[in-house]
Order: sequence, then structure tokens, then C-alpha cells
Amino acid sequence: MAMMAGIPNNYGHSLIEFSTSLYRELDKTESLCISPYSITAAFLLLMVGARGRSQQQISSALFKNSIFSEEEKLKYYKSLNSYITQQAGVNVSLASANRLFVNNRFTVLQNVRKKAKRYFEADISLKDFKRPKAAVFVMNRWVSKQTNGKIKNLIKDDWINDATVMFIINAIYFKATWEKQFSPKKTSKRDFLLPNNKKIQVDMMSISLHVPYYKGVDFTAIALPFKGGNFDMVFILPDTKVELKHIESKISLEFLSNISAGFNTKYLDIFIPKFKLQSDFDLTKELPKLAVTDIFQPSKANFSNLIVEKTPNLYVKVAVHKVVFNVNEAGVEGAAGTAFGISFRSSAPRFLANRPFLFYVRDIKSGLLLFIGRFYPKVG
Repeated sequence: MAMMAGIPNNYGHSLIEFSTSLYRELDKTESLCISPYSITAAFLLLMVGARGRSQQQISSALFKNSIFSEEEKLKYYKSLNSYITQQAGVNVSLASANRLFVNNRFTVLQNVRKKAKRYFEADISLKDFKRPKAAVFVMNRWVSKQTNGKIKNLIKDDWINDATVMFIINAIYFKATWEKQFSPKKTSKRDFLLPNNKKIQVDMMSISLHVPYYKGVDFTAIALPFKGGNFDMVFILPDTKVELKHIESKISLEFLSNISAGFNTKYLDIFIPKFKLQSDFDLTKELPKLAVTDIFQPSKANFSNLIVEKTPNLYVKVAVHKVVFNVNEAGVEGAAGTAFGISFRSSAPRFLANRPFLFYVRDIKSGLLLFIGRFYPKVG
């Protein structure tokens, strides 16, 4: 997976590895989707205010044992984010926004303010957290606006009290049109097969195309490009009688790189379900699986880099992630919000996605994952 000039290969590769590690560790039973791109931005911004072991754990989750300095981690992130946003151009709507909503009783350290603005274009909004409903309304309105109304009510009223210092929020919006759109006239009800001989009916879209195709040992992958040629959506379909979780256990930078390098163009009859997903995650439960633990414990968290006022036991009380992801005949629309609250038919071969599958939306050149998820509908 190639990287852009000025950004070391292992920088982007580290972020892909973080994305796949996070996905592998999720509790997965039904359909879900996450945006590693959104989580990475909010997580990096949180790292700016952390020190000691807290900072090391965040850095290690994102970059393994890389030798990058903090300044390089932020500088390369800004370059990568700028590159990906510019790649979108006129064909793809892509926006990623960051903001710190801060309790007006506290003052964010000048160093954090400068880095938040310089590397994340993140403004700081002071709010009266003694009026939680009003503060929550403003934060949720901002997230909704950044995500074109797709992510609503990311922050809850009862998360805020007088001990709340700030919320660090990232919001992402992505909308892209297939290079070759599916015809709605060809969408029809078809069986979708689930384990234990269960099946449901889904709206199955169909099209015949030359697409990048890869045959793995126990799965098949295709990539459907979006207009503009810079982004695509990869579908990984396990072979019959192979469980999706078996494929998911292999997900890694190397696994995705092998697929990408192994793609060959093939003419196929393609059948993909039309679907809508909404997923909510509590990152206080997910990030400790990647050895990020100190930031969630008042006695161990170290955010002495964050605010002017000497405030003991600053820790991350709330860490949430919400995704809305829609796939239809025209293309894909996805949005995500991440918040850290600190407190105290044819002769052609077929690709028939009629059983649970994995998918991800990526920037083709860098391989960076904007969204990754699974389609595994619930019975009944």
C-alpha cells in the first residue's frame, strides 16, 4: 500500500494496523460498522493533552513501537488528512471536523490550543456545563451539522455534571457515487443465507462489471470503485460453509495488503444487498482490549498537559463512537462521531453476496480505512 511523498510508509501502515486491531477485538454477532478514521482523529487529539503512561498507551495503540516523535505523529496526520480530503475532489463528499467543547471554569493550556488548531483545525468552544441540557444541545447540533444530519444525539445529558472538564469530538461525513451505478429496476428480493439453515429476504442489487477481483484460500474479494477513482469499497465474501468470524480473525495490515496487491480485473455478475446500518460503541470497553487502560482510571490517568488549573484525577469518563452507513444503488453514505468526555443471471462468473460478509471503504493509494464493518442481519 503506497504512501504519499513526505509521509513515511510505516506511519500510514501503523494506522491501518490500529484500524484492523480495533475491528478484530470488537464483540461481533450482527451487522456493525466503525470509522477508524474518526476514532484515530479524536484519539490523537486526546493524546496531545496526555502525559506519561497515559500518552504512551495511546501512542502504542496507534503506532505500535514506532520511533516517531509526538510532533511527527501530528504533522504526518495533518498531511495524511489533507491528502485524503483533497483526494475527494468534486466526486466525493468527505469532511472530517474536530472540536473541543470545554467547561468555562477551565482554561486549556496554550500548547494544546495551538496543536489542536494547527494539526486538527480544532476550535475550542467554552460552555457552561452547569447547564447540561443547553451544552449537550450545542454539541449535538455541531455533530449533526458536520455529518449532514446523519449522527444525532451523540452526547447524552446525564454524561455532564460540574466535574466535566471537556469533550473532544471528531465528526466525519462521507458520500460517494459508484463509478457504475446499479439500476434500481434490477434490485429484487432474494434469499440471504444465515447459519443453522436460516434465511431472510433482502433487497439485492445487481450489475455486471469489470472489477478488481481476488480469490483467497477461503474467500473471494472484489472492489467496487467510486467516481473519481480515489476511493473504493471492498467486499470480502467467505466461501460457502466458511464462517465470517474465521475471515475476521485474519484481518490485519498484511491481509489487506495481500488482497490489494492480488487484485486482477475480472468481468462478473455482482449481487450486493442494499442495506443501512447504525452502530454505537462504548470505547471505554473497546480500547482497553488494545492495552489503553490508564486514561479511564482516575488514579492512573495523566492529563497534566491539558488544562491550566491544577485538577487531580482527570480521566476519560466517556468515550463513544457512533456510525450511520448506507449502501444503495447510487453509492454509499457514511457518517461517524467519536467523543472523549474528560471528567473528573449470465454466463459470467458471479459474486453473490447472499451470506454474511465483511466490507471496508478505503483510500486506494494509502489503503487507509474510512469505514470497516460486516453485514450480518438479525433473524426475526
